[in-house]
Amino acid sequence: MTRAPLLPWMVRRLTGAVTLLVGLSFIVCGVGCSDASRTRTGSGRASGWTPSRLPKVSRTEAFDAGVYAMTQWFRLAETSPTEGIIRSTAEEFDQQGGTGRIRDGAVGYKNRMRRIATLTIREKDGGCIAHCRVQVERLDTADHRVFRRQQQFGDVPNETPIDREASVSPEQNQVWTPMPRDRDLERQILALLQSRTIGENTN
Repeated sequence: MTRAPLLPWMVRRLTGAVTLLVGLSFIVCGVGCSDASRTRTGSGRASGWTPSRLPKVSRTEAFDAGVYAMTQWFRLAETSPTEGIIRSTAEEFDQQGGTGRIRDGAVGYKNRMRRIATLTIREKDGGCIAHCRVQVERLDTADHRVFRRQQQFGDVPNETPIDREASVSPEQNQVWTPMPRDRDLERQILALLQSRTIGENTN
């Protein structure tokens, strides 16, 4: 009886093991990416602005009223009267569910969120027009780290996790995922701006 050559047998075994590992990696990635795909397909839009017309209102008056309206909800990071831009700092808060992820259904699970508001004032048709955007983001740093480790599955790293993150501050290492804008808050800011200038809603 003749034996099969040893080398072809080892090649077949190694090929089967590699195929199994590749298949497992696709399954793991599919599970890890499910939350991200749900976030992208969530209701609402992360881009865009809510407008408000301010007829017969000067740019200076509109800008001052805009600063007042923004400070009722946010601390300000930038105010530029020449460019007509008012921008807030990032205000963080906890939200239970409501972000489109599977884990949102877990009892007591809270997402770490933040809002960043921007208000612009432009002269138009003898008055001004204001545009407001309240950007909402969700903190996904832990998920990002898990996904990054999954992408490195099977690799032999040259650096330890401590070496890779030694020069990165906690703030720089944070990963924030864009969520649908807070349109209700945009309308509230613009309504207060209008009441300070024209006293009524003319949209």
